[in-house]
Amino acid sequence: MLNETPIGRRRLLLGASTLAAAATLLRFLPARAQEGLTPEQVLNDPDMPFVGASSPDITIAEFMDYNCPYCRKSHPELKKLLASDRKVRVVYKDWPVFGPVSEYAARMAIAAKWQGKYEAAHDALMSSPKRFQQNKEVTTVLTRAGIDMSRLNRDASAHKADIDKLLARNALQADTIGLQGTPSWLVESFIVFGGLSHAQLREAVAEARRRKKASGGK
Repeated sequence: MLNETPIGRRRLLLGASTLAAAATLLRFLPARAQEGLTPEQVLNDPDMPFVGASSPDITIAEFMDYNCPYCRKSHPELKKLLASDRKVRVVYKDWPVFGPVSEYAARMAIAAKWQGKYEAAHDALMSSPKRFQQNKEVTTVLTRAGIDMSRLNRDASAHKADIDKLLARNALQADTIGLQGTPSWLVESFIVFGGLSHAQLREAVAEARRRKKASGGK
């Protein structure tokens, strides 16, 4: 379980290119406390669906946008991590920073959780080969993914207040932590910026395990 101390401005940087090879050295910046927000609050939001382990030893929160090209590049790499490491959980923090169509996509993806299809909606949207320019393009992708669109629209309307609160909470958390864009990753108690490869994700998870072990966590 996470030690409930405020999230610091400790940032794990992966060199000049965030899509560089896994051998890129990790470098830490000094921490500066952010009062009022703990890793537990970000990583274990009960309203946000998760994928991966039901009893994880490492949880990753990805702040992402469906129109972010680096989020899309990282998505298959993250799927590889989940397939290769059964003790990792990922919480997707919908943070639509690329405009109204991104927000529509985020709302539709979240609404899909009420029909048990959040992961399917997320995977479909992240796997789209091009940026969404119009809402109808989002709808087309979700329909092809087997989402019941009539129910999705009903759920999006019926649960609008819940979705509003969740998106506002994600945005507030991103601002409090000091995130600058997507994708940004909270790996237990430290931040990683930018698109990541499978090897880099594994490296971040290994570092998180090392830190938990050093601090006496399980």
